[in-house]
Amino acid sequence: MTASSRQQVTGCLLAGGEGRRMGGRDKGLVPYQGRPLAAWVLDRLVAQTGTQFAVANRNLPDYANLLQQAHATPPSGVPAVLPDAPDLPVASGPLAGIVTALRHTATPWLMVTPCDTPHLPDDLVERLLAEAERCGAEAVVPSTIDPDGHQRRHWVCVLLRQRVSARLAAMFAQDERKLRVCIQALNWTSVSFADANGFDNINSLETLNGRN
Repeated sequence: MTASSRQQVTGCLLAGGEGRRMGGRDKGLVPYQGRPLAAWVLDRLVAQTGTQFAVANRNLPDYANLLQQAHATPPSGVPAVLPDAPDLPVASGPLAGIVTALRHTATPWLMVTPCDTPHLPDDLVERLLAEAERCGAEAVVPSTIDPDGHQRRHWVCVLLRQRVSARLAAMFAQDERKLRVCIQALNWTSVSFADANGFDNINSLETLNGRN
C-alpha cells in the first residue's frame, strides 16, 4: 500500500462498548499478552492509515495515552479520543460510534475497527480499499469462512466512504441500530480473507483466559 493511498484513509478505533461479557470491564484496556487489547489494534491502524483517532465513552485519557504510545496522528483539529456525539443516546452500539467518527473524518475513507480484534491482517486496508475503488463501493467489509463452511462477514470492521455520513446518521435517527442493516442499505461489497483468526473478537473473559 502506497503512502499516498494511506493518506486517503482515516483509522478509527471503536471502544464504546459496555463490556458486559468482560464483567463490565473496558475491553480495550484489558491486558492481552502483556499489552492492552486496543494497543494491538492501534498498531495495525497506524501502519495502514494516514490519521487515527478513537471513539470511547469511558477512560478517554487512557485511550489517548495508547494512541500516543502507538505514534498515532489524529486528524487536524480532532481530539485523539472522542465520546459519542452529544446528540446521540449513550451506549447505542457501534453505529453511534461510526456516526460520530464520520462527522470528524476529512479524508475520503474511514476504516473502522473494534478494540478487541488484536490480530487484524497487515493488508486489511489495502485490500478493502482496492476492492472499493475497483467496483465503486461505498462500504467494504471483510469476510471469512467458518469451520462449518459458512461465510461470516465482520460488519464492525468496515471501510466506509466519508460521503455516507449523512445517510448513516439519518438511519440512526430513524431508530435503526443494526450496523449490518445500515451497511446493506449502502452500495457495499465484501472481500474474502483466508485467515479467520485475523478477525477473532476477544470479547469475553473465557476467550481472554484461553488466549493469555
